[in-house]
Amino acid sequence: MLEPVEYHFMQQLDTFLQHFEQSIQEDKFVRLTLSKKRTQDSTLKKVITKLVLIKKELHLSFIYRHRTKDITKNLLVDQALLEISSLIESSFSIANLFTSEADYSLEFISQQKSKLKKNKATFTSVPDRSHDKTKKRLINGNSYLSELGVLHQNGNIKKDKGDKFKQINKFIEIIDGLLRQHPTITDSTNLQVVDMGAGKGYLTFALYDYLTNTKKLPAQVKGVEVRQDLIDLCNTIAKKVNFNQLSFELGYISDYELGEVDMLIALHACDTATDDAIYKGIKANAQLIICAPCCHKQIRKQMTSSTTLQSVIDHGILKERQAEIVTDSIRASLLEAHGYKTKVFEFISSEHTGKNVMIVGQKHQARFDRQFHLDRIQQLKTEFGIEYHYLERKLGHG
Repeated sequence: MLEPVEYHFMQQLDTFLQHFEQSIQEDKFVRLTLSKKRTQDSTLKKVITKLVLIKKELHLSFIYRHRTKDITKNLLVDQALLEISSLIESSFSIANLFTSEADYSLEFISQQKSKLKKNKATFTSVPDRSHDKTKKRLINGNSYLSELGVLHQNGNIKKDKGDKFKQINKFIEIIDGLLRQHPTITDSTNLQVVDMGAGKGYLTFALYDYLTNTKKLPAQVKGVEVRQDLIDLCNTIAKKVNFNQLSFELGYISDYELGEVDMLIALHACDTATDDAIYKGIKANAQLIICAPCCHKQIRKQMTSSTTLQSVIDHGILKERQAEIVTDSIRASLLEAHGYKTKVFEFISSEHTGKNVMIVGQKHQARFDRQFHLDRIQQLKTEFGIEYHYLERKLGHG
């Protein structure tokens, strides 16, 4: 039989849980927190719960806050009620229920004392119940991303394609920002875009989708690739999803005859293939040149000394990273020397891909000092004992 004080506490607990249930039924629930643990040997410090909608069904999302980590668990409302009751009875002395109508506080003070209080509501409105915040996407790609193996037919991301999906969306976000900064490119009556080294076409398809379906631009997009099987696959998918102005062609970047182009893209073209793409973009007077380099062997082989940074290039991995920095610095300066405003930045976190540096050149009409940029390149070459840069020679400066 329960002692009077314990019986009184259980009555208060029942009342507290009734308020909890009612707040959910009336959609007034904001948050519930459990704190002031009863036993010092437990690593669990606090529990926070919020109401979420998962697959159209209400759940309580529990965050179990330990000393060194948080653990999240989602329970259906009936299960959550039992979990909260158990935690209050065994582990915590204070339970706070926040609703849009009132706040309720239940406190277990001692074996002889407990209290339940009602206070003025801290919050006057309830939070969004969405479990996953829906981020506005700039592409509509369920059909082609499913065909390319990134999404399931129901639109969910495949287990091993999360990084690829993030990369695709980040790339389109970058393109969107560039077009906002360079709006004249969208004035073209037939926007010409070439993706050199298109691979399986993930980004090429997404770019076409963004330009034609999101931006409603009259765009013709071509992907250039050396593997015939990928060209056949991508052309088949493009036809299947009715991307009528998207096509894929066989060709090496160095040999490809580039006609009129407004936007040239070369993502992860290996070593000097990136330079070939930049060269062709400059010669074609492309308004946007977008590269994500891969491999930097041409400069690395030449780096033999440095008057001040010898200790950096004494070690293989540091020399490799320094070669990347020097190579891309020269590429950026050469773009500047040919009338492009240049940005070098992280494309996407290295957590998702190691090939994460992007170089963007935006054509401008302002005056520029070509010799200034060529002199900077020469200083870099002298510092690291570099004879020449491949792109420099292609452009006739070496």
